Amino acid sequence: MKKLLIIVCLEMLVFSCSPINKCNSNDNTMEQQTDEVEMLLNETEGAYLNKIFETTRKDFDFTNKKIRFFTGSSGGIRSSKEHYFDMQEKHATNADSPCDNGTLYIFDAAQKAESGGYDAAIVYWSKFLLPIEKVVERLKEQRNKTHR
Repeated sequence: MKKLLIIVCLEMLVFSCSPINKCNSNDNTMEQQTDEVEMLLNETEGAYLNKIFETTRKDFDFTNKKIRFFTGSSGGIRSSKEHYFDMQEKHATNADSPCDNGTLYIFDAAQKAESGGYDAAIVYWSKFLLPIEKVVERLKEQRNKTHR
């Protein structure tokens, strides 16, 4: 019985410290690189968002742009493009599936630099319309956390 308990404890230790869970990892380089790739839109994603936001984006083109997605009632929860596009796809196949295109925040050169290189952000399922400065501030805070 003691051997079984020891084996279970060792397995829990091994799995909880696996690279998937990033246990004891002080190096955020790989996570940061993955995050940047996840936020860079490909041609198909860019074309899709160009269509969704055609009335508000003016001459902004989403293709190959670095976009951050936020969600939550106050727009403060970091999301992913996969989550956003999954919601869009579910709604396209089932009109009863809830969908929120969100609010587009396009950054000027100074805001892009301050945000860590993001070209824009989309905030969806938020109860509030955020000032663009607040969105840039959230991105800046996130960038500072990952560089510690």
